[in-house]
Amino acid sequence: MSVSVYFSNQIVQVAVGKRGKKGTLQTVYSSVAPEGCIINGIVMDPEVLGNFLNEFWVLNNIPKKDVYLVVKSNKIASKTLDVPILDKKKTFGYITREFSDMQREEEENTIAYTKLSRDAKKKKIKIYAEMAPKEQLREFINIFSNMGIALKGIISAEGSIIGYVKSTMAKGNGTFILQVVNGNLVSNVLIVEGDFTYYNSVRCFNDVGTPEYLEDLARSLNQLQQFMSTQKITAPIERVYVAGTEKADLSAYNYVVSNQGVNAPCELVNAGIADSNLNFLAQRALFAYSGLFDQGIESNFLTNFDMKKEDSKALDPDMKKRVIKIVATLAVMLILFGFFLTKRLIAQSKYDELHSYNTSPTTTLKVLEYENAVADRDAMQNKYNSINTVIDTIDSYPVCTDEVIEVIEETAKGYADIEILSFDADTGHVAFTAKSKVVGDIYKYIDRLLSEKIFMSVEHTGYTLEEKTNYYNIRVECILAPSVGREE
Repeated sequence: MSVSVYFSNQIVQVAVGKRGKKGTLQTVYSSVAPEGCIINGIVMDPEVLGNFLNEFWVLNNIPKKDVYLVVKSNKIASKTLDVPILDKKKTFGYITREFSDMQREEEENTIAYTKLSRDAKKKKIKIYAEMAPKEQLREFINIFSNMGIALKGIISAEGSIIGYVKSTMAKGNGTFILQVVNGNLVSNVLIVEGDFTYYNSVRCFNDVGTPEYLEDLARSLNQLQQFMSTQKITAPIERVYVAGTEKADLSAYNYVVSNQGVNAPCELVNAGIADSNLNFLAQRALFAYSGLFDQGIESNFLTNFDMKKEDSKALDPDMKKRVIKIVATLAVMLILFGFFLTKRLIAQSKYDELHSYNTSPTTTLKVLEYENAVADRDAMQNKYNSINTVIDTIDSYPVCTDEVIEVIEETAKGYADIEILSFDADTGHVAFTAKSKVVGDIYKYIDRLLSEKIFMSVEHTGYTLEEKTNYYNIRVECILAPSVGREE
């Protein structure tokens, strides 16, 4: 029996079943971790998270063998790559070079990837490659080790869900979107004509279950549709598969999705689930369930945690000579051991003198002062690490700087006059109006905005004619991409 446990923020989900090319689900457990102990897959308080997981494991009598961790973290970088068909070592070397622009000097990283497709004629494979900090992986390993669990694997949530879609839903299913709802996080996988094309994950800022929350979910689908437009993908979205919600909510959600311009029916996920009675549990914990689908050792970060050469199975003649030398050396060492043991007994009196010094009250007090200083240093280091983590999270929010405004104004030159109305720092929304005497110039300006990489999405209203000035007006709302406007 295998166990797949998923977490990113507070929601923790565990799927128990048989792991293989086609994962078989037996049951699902779910709970909520203490607030603040893990944020965006980054452990903020290992002790609190470890105690919670241990109690959760014991309460539900979850197996401690063959355990895999599926984690969603903004520390894990990802790219879709076309890689030449090479051996394992060269493939990982190739991927590492592709991530060279994203690596920090002070961090050690490791690589994993999920195979998407293979082109024998071009001698290339398409993969979803990922890079994770080793220090983050060690923290996960230590937390589970303290529970008496030796993790068999650590897999990213993105790679896991993409691999699940590839091996189940993508076969003969045309163009569709898989939307996975997990509390205030929504993740979308875009499949175009059976091939993985794009993945995005969006944070919802409205309360779960409210009409505004449904608008957030539907808006993320609209962003994918805009991505398809900018990439000139003409295949229409045929269906939206939703996981993590109730079937009764789909009717209302269909209406909201349609209002966002996505003309595709919504339905619950049921692909890959052998037992229909478990369909509800599986789609409510799809990230955890996807971990039961084995995508190969390359997708496991622990497989390539340390790249070491395999030992030779047979001893060559040179090796035999070295073994004989080692045995002879050991014999000499035993003789020397007897000599030094005798010498040690002679030095016993000196040892007693030193022991008396080490156990004196003065020396003991100095040792205690040193240990207290070390403990204070470690506490300060932990606070420093926590502050750095918070800073990294803050740096992921966009800022509407002069450079961002300059891009907005520069793209308008020759097409329209603009006036910035507002900027919402919480959501990254920038609202402004564009005016032009020629209607076509306004839409040319919108096309230029869509091509800018600093925007995650661009939305606009229809134009109106201002009779006094004879100008056509249009209101534009953009969402800045993560970290836009912040200095390196």
